[in-house]
Amino acid sequence: MKKALLTAPVICLMLLLMAARPFAEVELVKKRVLSERVEILIPKGFEVMSEQQMDFNYAKSQSRPSVIYTNSNEASISFSYTDNTADQDMIGMYQDNFYKIYAKQFKEAKWFNHGVKEINGRQVGYLELMKPELGHEVYQLIFFTDVEGKLLMCTFTCADRQKPEWENVAKQIMGSFKANG
Repeated sequence: MKKALLTAPVICLMLLLMAARPFAEVELVKKRVLSERVEILIPKGFEVMSEQQMDFNYAKSQSRPSVIYTNSNEASISFSYTDNTADQDMIGMYQDNFYKIYAKQFKEAKWFNHGVKEINGRQVGYLELMKPELGHEVYQLIFFTDVEGKLLMCTFTCADRQKPEWENVAKQIMGSFKANG
């Protein structure tokens, strides 16, 4: 009887520990993107999205990213090297404007954070939110800075149900950002 009484709590504890176990570590690899302008960590196994897939995904969009890395559409990180003039002194202004635009456009979005951080000696603006997209919710970490006098926007996206798995990875990616030159 005593053995049975001890077994139940031990089994419960084991189940709790297994449930609390973190997701498998995602291995990140260093990549140079946008003609070597940027060095950043990207999850191993992510591949550049084909031109055909980008054409399909952005057929109705006014702007299309310069490059997208994805793992079969489970999660993606896109880079948009814009024509907008930018320098380090403008990042705070861009952050304020982007926050206002997103808050107005996505009234039902759930905000986790937004602001400006210093990453590898550079001012980087960011927005972190859960927003509706095509009938479901998506987690996005959008970060941006100036590169060679133009604004570079990076967006990590995954489905809401995958946020626990990808949120820390997205922040590691943002934290690894380095502009070359």
